[in-house]
Amino acid sequence: MASQKMKNQIYVGSRLFDAALIVFMAVLGLIFVYPFLNVIAVSLSSNQMISTGQVTWFPKEFNTLGYGLLFAEANIWGAYYNTIVIAIGATAFSLTLTSLLAYVLMLRDFVLRKPLTIYLLITMFFSGGTVPTYLLIMDLGLINSWWSLILPNAVSAYSVFVYRAFYRGISYEIREAARIDGAGEFRILLSVYVPLSKALYATFGLFSLVGVWNSFYDALLYIRDQGRQPIQMVLRKIVFTSGTSTMTEITDMLNNGLLNAKNVQYACILATIGPILLVYPFLQKYFAQGMQLGAVKG
Repeated sequence: MASQKMKNQIYVGSRLFDAALIVFMAVLGLIFVYPFLNVIAVSLSSNQMISTGQVTWFPKEFNTLGYGLLFAEANIWGAYYNTIVIAIGATAFSLTLTSLLAYVLMLRDFVLRKPLTIYLLITMFFSGGTVPTYLLIMDLGLINSWWSLILPNAVSAYSVFVYRAFYRGISYEIREAARIDGAGEFRILLSVYVPLSKALYATFGLFSLVGVWNSFYDALLYIRDQGRQPIQMVLRKIVFTSGTSTMTEITDMLNNGLLNAKNVQYACILATIGPILLVYPFLQKYFAQGMQLGAVKG
């Protein structure tokens, strides 16, 4: 009887904890989701509804003028193209170079493993700074080139160490078996380690893609030609400066009460994060796996 009573108490306590956890996570979810839904609602609401603070979860007095003016900007589609090329290029270079470096540092018989590891550790704590980096980019002839946004961040010491830890979690005997079968180092990396590390690549690929997509500071420093600028620079001009062809029209609508400044600003926010939201569901499964495996093996 005492044992049964204790089991019942444990069962009731467990159910109460589960219920409290569900409520907590639901409230937390609402806290995270509400700002995003509010941005969508405000971007699609009328000036009067926004000015009087009546917009919360859903749009009031549906209004798409902000999006119309945003996508009427002459450089917007070219900027999207530039950003896609830069983001994909930077992600591909990052995954490739980081994989190669992490693989050789994982090898037990690699002569330069210790010196390279020390060198990478130094770069984690010290950097040249903005001015020396700019001078280096200029001396390399990369100013006003997409390469100035792709190459400088191609390899991260932190990522190399995470990759190396992940590779070490793969049985070393598999590599030795591949060598006995006549496979070279590149073949082993491509045929053994890469297929077993999909979660790792998806996780860090998403990190790299989002980081490059959201970055505007490097483009502000290195890109002078408007035709080569990424989407963040174009949206920055729309929101903060008068350097766009549609700014006069926006000003007239603001003065006439047809448009609220938040219509354009929030439309810019959604135009920025929209493509990333479309990509994320395809990588979410591997992303979750990569975070769990990295936590265990790192």
